[in-house]
Amino acid sequence: MGKSSHTNMKYHNNILRFLLVLFGLLPGLFIYGQDVPSKLLSNPVFHPMVFNPAIAGSKDFTNINFTSKAINFADGQLISMHTRLATPEGDYSNFGFGAYAFQEQLIESWHTGLAIAGAYHHWLDNEHLHNLAVGAAIKGFFMVPKKEGESLLDSSHTVFRPNMDLGIYYYGPQGFAGVSATTVFDTDIKGDSSLLFSQIDTEYHFYGGYKFLLNKKLRIVLEPSLLVSLDDETLSEPFQHLVPYLKFYMQNFCLGTYLKDLDIFALFFQYQFPRFYAGMFLEFPRVGYLNDNNIIFEVSLGFNLGQGGPAFLKYRHW
Repeated sequence: MGKSSHTNMKYHNNILRFLLVLFGLLPGLFIYGQDVPSKLLSNPVFHPMVFNPAIAGSKDFTNINFTSKAINFADGQLISMHTRLATPEGDYSNFGFGAYAFQEQLIESWHTGLAIAGAYHHWLDNEHLHNLAVGAAIKGFFMVPKKEGESLLDSSHTVFRPNMDLGIYYYGPQGFAGVSATTVFDTDIKGDSSLLFSQIDTEYHFYGGYKFLLNKKLRIVLEPSLLVSLDDETLSEPFQHLVPYLKFYMQNFCLGTYLKDLDIFALFFQYQFPRFYAGMFLEFPRVGYLNDNNIIFEVSLGFNLGQGGPAFLKYRHW
């Protein structure tokens, strides 16, 4: 078997293994029983493809990542992967593939879902350093009441709603920018107001950032970026929802923060081992931070597979 065929088969095997794990994991996402709902706040940091399907395949390796809320309970988990598909000759093709599954434990219901994403990447130069991608994702939401009661739906009334995401993404050695729309079709479940997620609005995301190389030998990079996420009600107020992010890279270590509220502090970091990385996300208020109920702590683990290897700084997003 030639080298190109072996490389192509390796990429397809990676995707197949992930899908088997994904579908095997999904039924187990219902095993937790918590009361405090909390969406994973670290998704923009550890799972940017959730916000823009065009990111699928934008790295030079296959990336698999799992994140879970850790304090007080693991009431939210997300697993994702994305990769650039290979040509029969073993080179990178123009197509990226990705998928993710998630679950959230709400007070009265479970909110779970699965998404499959695809993207087309167009090289803007002969060196393939500057790229423009367009992508789409097909996803489905499951909303499952936990128990019967006067204010709850009967447990047999599981609600399923399909939907999709769309996005455009530019990325290069120094900068990146994107625009996307998630949950393109508003999910309004008539008569199901007992479910906390009876209404899921379309969201619009605008973001961009730039990498400043401060020291080439130590690989010190400073990366400021901005994120704006809006829905139909806040679309006319973009500056009120502007969130600045700041990342500091040194060798295989990344430390970052963002500013949403002057009364809330946020900190996240990630360390890259050979083909394996670990990270954490912490958010706590300026007042009352000693109360565990006010702390959001999430952990993330990931693997980098494929011919590109662990490229921690190359094509780094968010």
